[in-house]
Amino acid sequence: MVHDGTRTLSALALGAGIALVALPAHADDVGDLKALIRELKAQVAEEKSQVKELRSQLDALSSQVKDQKTAVSAQGAQVESQSQTLQKVEAQQQVLAQKQQAVTPTAAAATQPGYIAVPGTATAFKIGGYAKFDIVDDVKGNIGSSSFTKTATDFTAIPLDHSVASHRDGQVNFTAQESRLNLTTLTDTDGLGPVKTFFEGDFYNVGGGNLFRLRHAYLSAGSWTAGQTWSTFADLDTAGPETLDFNGPVGWAAVRLPQLRYTAKVGSGSVDLAVQSPSGDLTSTTADNHIDRAPDLVARYTVDTSWGHLGFAGLGRYLASDSGLPGPHPDKTVWGVLAGIGIKTGGKDQLVFQTVDGNGIGRYLEQGQGVSAVLVNNSIKPINIWGGVIGYTHYWTDGLRTNLAYGYDHFATPSGDSLEPIKSLTSVHANLIWSPWKATDVGIEYIFGQIETSGHVTDANGTSADKGTAQRIEGSVKYSF
Repeated sequence: MVHDGTRTLSALALGAGIALVALPAHADDVGDLKALIRELKAQVAEEKSQVKELRSQLDALSSQVKDQKTAVSAQGAQVESQSQTLQKVEAQQQVLAQKQQAVTPTAAAATQPGYIAVPGTATAFKIGGYAKFDIVDDVKGNIGSSSFTKTATDFTAIPLDHSVASHRDGQVNFTAQESRLNLTTLTDTDGLGPVKTFFEGDFYNVGGGNLFRLRHAYLSAGSWTAGQTWSTFADLDTAGPETLDFNGPVGWAAVRLPQLRYTAKVGSGSVDLAVQSPSGDLTSTTADNHIDRAPDLVARYTVDTSWGHLGFAGLGRYLASDSGLPGPHPDKTVWGVLAGIGIKTGGKDQLVFQTVDGNGIGRYLEQGQGVSAVLVNNSIKPINIWGGVIGYTHYWTDGLRTNLAYGYDHFATPSGDSLEPIKSLTSVHANLIWSPWKATDVGIEYIFGQIETSGHVTDANGTSADKGTAQRIEGSVKYSF
């Protein structure tokens, strides 16, 4: 634009020169010429002013371009900073997603009723149990003899007829010792898969009082279970119907002990193989020198069918005694078998039956003396035991049910030992349980028990008998959570 103005001024000057040459030299024309020159000078001055203004505009535009370049450069730096920040955020989100993926099993476990996820871990837990209040009245004799069994039946404690104890009727006891508390955890692991732990206790402490007592403490992963829980030599599905009595009928096997168990699916059923904590349940007129040199071995098969349940178990044990003195030390291999069946009879009604037999099952019975053999003349003599329980459950309505159970145990105790010569135990339970609300049970139960000895037993007062009976009424209220 500046160059165009210069060319314009040149053209004007040239034109003026030509005009001066061509015009005649008259005086009046000189005035016109001067006026023309003044006009041209004014035009030149105006053009110069326009050129100056144009230069000023160019300078302003140049400054604006420089400012815009600076602003663009600053925006580029800001964009780069934002890009780096975004990359950091994306990396953090990726790490968080990996952590969330690592604890995904917690969310799955927490979806099960009652489970609560532990934040930041792959573990969920559940708290459960129940509060139970019992009132018992021994209307005839006594079916509980110690601070532990005043409210839980012990049929070996029934006094023989005509004895002083048999005339002590009407003992009433209140208790809440059966109340239980348990904790279950579920944890997902990379190597073992889901791992479950279970802890439970009640307040039936053997030493009396209301101290907390451990019932279960075990973990299970895959096919393995390790810890203290119900013995593998048991089938709880056929062990008799529901009773208000803590111990229930005689004639069935049930004990909790430490063990290592492997479970495998076989067809529609399962096989359990276990090594269990030994306990030499020997009795002797002399010192107790039993020694546990080998674990108890158990195999069990159970299967659920459309019509019910079947269970079979076998037990092998090694009993030994060692006084530490020179000479022979007796030992004996003993055994036990169990079979159970449950039959659905319509609706929720069910008939169950279980039988046990063997010469080494004393410690495994729910009711009994807890002895498998006697030590006589440095020889271990096993006690042959067989028994059974049959029970039936009938639902009058969804919230009202009746349970009936009959149990029997027979003992063939070798002579020569001070062990009380119990020949048999018999029990009968009959109850009515009402569930007015969810998780709430209110019930009443009648219990009959009988003890028979292998011969007449004479007490300190000179009375002699070989049989005794007792009767009890029990009422209970229970709320589960």
